[in-house]
Amino acid sequence: MFVFSCSNRKNRKNEITLFAASSVTNVAQEISRNFEKETGIKIKLNIASSGILARQIESGADFDYYISANKKWMDYINSLNLVEKATIENLATNRLVAIVPLGNNKKSKKEEVENNLPDLFAGRLSIGDPKHVPAGKYAMQAIKFYGWEKDLADRYLPAKNVRDALLMVEMGEAEMGIVYETDAMKSEKVNIIYRFPNTACEVIAYVGATKKERSESLNSFLLYLQSDDVKSIWRTNGFKLDEYE
Repeated sequence: MFVFSCSNRKNRKNEITLFAASSVTNVAQEISRNFEKETGIKIKLNIASSGILARQIESGADFDYYISANKKWMDYINSLNLVEKATIENLATNRLVAIVPLGNNKKSKKEEVENNLPDLFAGRLSIGDPKHVPAGKYAMQAIKFYGWEKDLADRYLPAKNVRDALLMVEMGEAEMGIVYETDAMKSEKVNIIYRFPNTACEVIAYVGATKKERSESLNSFLLYLQSDDVKSIWRTNGFKLDEYE
């Protein structure tokens, strides 16, 4: 039993559990691969919506680093004293876009979208579930910003995360969706018809923090997150490293 216990502790020292919001899946995967290759420290990924991850942490889930797509979820976890406050930092920013299936060749001018978006499509609008998904909350803020809430009141198709909201448009289950620009850019099955200005919703900032107890492996990971390699990964995937970049 003693030998097993020592071996188990040793394995944990060479392993990090990364909780990451669905919209940073590609970034998290690339960071993990490069970090493992550079240090030999394995990263276990847990990908889900920011809210689900926060609830898992609240329920006692073992994690080392948490990336939230919404500062409010990070603030919530911090209020429970479950992250190291000194490590909370903004990692990158994103923006919202309106998308339609690739086969939809209708082109709309900026003014048409801003004045008449609810009239530009039939059926339902695909968004992340506003009750649990940051992308959905941001989408609702943008909808209220333009005064579309009355015309869209019964037309939402809420998804469990932003990737699923994108998928509904890709499959043609919804004629339009509001998702993150970075996800839409990766898709070959949708067209972006409108990019929302930063003023339409809160700043879409990705926030990261560690758990309370930090191992040497986790400290190495924190240093790696500041590297030019990681900055390049964020930018290559369409994220901004500054709100106004």
